[in-house]
Amino acid sequence: MADDTRFDDIYDRLNELTLDVTNLKIQAGTIGTSQMAISQLLTLTTGLASDMRQVKADIRELKASSRNTEASVNEILRLLREKNQDEQP
Repeated sequence: MADDTRFDDIYDRLNELTLDVTNLKIQAGTIGTSQMAISQLLTLTTGLASDMRQVKADIRELKASSRNTEASVNEILRLLREKNQDEQP
């Protein structure tokens, strides 16, 4: 009987070790997956930040163009008013 108890103890410890190894494998897989997900998120965030900088630059350019267009229209209107005043008797 003493041998049976020792074998049972060995099998119990072996089962516990097997469970521990299985849990470690699961945790290692999860950590690897998490690291991959974080890496992908950082890559996407970096790309998005770059895209946003370009969008901001485009908006600044459009605003500058709009101001130039507005100044040009105002100048054309001023010239037309002057011409109109010159033509009036």
